Amino acid sequence: MPARRTYRAPARNGCFECRNRRIKCPNEHPQCSHCTSDNIICQYLSSSTSLVWPRVKSRSTTPTIPPSRTASPAHLNPRVFAEYRVVMDPVAPPSPAGELNIQDLELMMQWCTTTYRSVSRNSSVEGIWQGVVPREAMRHPFLMHGILALSALDLGFNSPPGPPKDYYTRTAQTHQSRAVTGLSKVAGKLDRSNCNAAFALSSIMVVFSFAFPRTTDKRGDALGELLEIFRFTRGSVDVQGGIIEWVAAGEFSPLLEYDNSQPTMPDTSRLAIMSLSRLNTNLASDDPAHEKDTYDTTIRYLSYSLDKLARGGETMIIAFQWIFQIPPRYMELLRERQPFALAILAHYAVIIHSLRGHWWMGEWGARLIREIGQLLGADWRDSISWVVDATGCYIPPV
Repeated sequence: MPARRTYRAPARNGCFECRNRRIKCPNEHPQCSHCTSDNIICQYLSSSTSLVWPRVKSRSTTPTIPPSRTASPAHLNPRVFAEYRVVMDPVAPPSPAGELNIQDLELMMQWCTTTYRSVSRNSSVEGIWQGVVPREAMRHPFLMHGILALSALDLGFNSPPGPPKDYYTRTAQTHQSRAVTGLSKVAGKLDRSNCNAAFALSSIMVVFSFAFPRTTDKRGDALGELLEIFRFTRGSVDVQGGIIEWVAAGEFSPLLEYDNSQPTMPDTSRLAIMSLSRLNTNLASDDPAHEKDTYDTTIRYLSYSLDKLARGGETMIIAFQWIFQIPPRYMELLRERQPFALAILAHYAVIIHSLRGHWWMGEWGARLIREIGQLLGADWRDSISWVVDATGCYIPPV
C-alpha cells in the first residue's frame, strides 16, 4: 500500500495566493517566486494585524498601488495599468498599505445612489450612468476622478454653509483637476477602448462647470460665467467630436438615441431657426462686414440641437454637444456682445432652461435669457420673441 501523502499546512505568514492554493510559500519579498512565475500580484498580510479586513482610519488620502503590488497580471491591459500609475502616482501621497479610503468610498456611494440620477434623462439610461460608467471608471482613472468630483460637489451643494461644505468643495476641485489632467494624457490616443470613458468624462465635466458657481455661491453675470464655461470645456475636455461615432456604436448608444415615450417640447423651433436665418441674410445684405458664414454655421448646429430636443433626445448631451460645435469666431463675437450673436445664444438658452430641474443647472437658462434681453435694445426684442414664448421668461421692458 503506498505511503499516505502528508498534508503540509501553508505557512501562516505566506502570501495570500499561496495560502489560497494551499501550497508552501517561499516567503520571498516583495514577490515570491510562485507568484512571479505565474505573473500574478503577490500580497502579504501585514504583520501589524491579524485581520484580513484592514482597519480604517478617517480622512485618509487616495491610495496608490504599493511598490510590492506593481506586477501586472496577465489579464490586465498594460496600457490601462500604466495609465493608472501616470494619473494617480504624481498627485496622491501613498497611504498605509491595506487601508481603505473612506472619503472616496463615500463619494462613490453618493454617485451610485444619488448623483447618477442628476445626469440621467430617465430610467432607460439610468443604468448606464449608475453601473456602466463606474465600471468604465475602474479601468480609466481619469473618469473615476470625474465621478468623485461631481459627487463631492453634489454633497457640497446640499450642505449648509460651514466646514463640511468647504471640505466637499475643495475635494471636488482636487478630483476635477486630476480628471482633466488624466484625460489630457490620453486625448491624443483615443480609440474604441477608451472612447466611452472620455465621452462620459466630458459630459460630467460640463455638468461640473455649471454646478460649481451654484455650489460656491460666487455667481456673477450669467453671460460672463457661460463664456467661461465654454472656454474651459472647449479647451480642456473637447473630445466628443472625434469619438461620437464610436460611442454611438457601443454600450453608450442609448445616450445618443431619441426617447419618443417622453413628453417633448412643441416643434416650433424650425420656425425660430428660419427666422434667424432670414435675419442673418438681411443683416449681410445691409452690412458687407457682417460675418454671415460664421453665423450660418452656428445657426445650423443650433438647428440640429433644437430638432433633437423636440424629438426626445438626451437633453444634457444635446446641450453640451453644441458647446463643442460652435465656431471659435462665434465665441469672440459673443465676448464683443454683438447683438445677433446674443440673439442666437438666447435660443440656445431654451435648451439649458429645459434642464432647470437638475440641481446643477437651476435657473441658469432664465438668468441668461433675462440678461440677454436687457443687453439687446428695443430694435432686437423681436429676434428673441420665440425664446420668451418657449420658456415663459419675463424680460422687463427697456
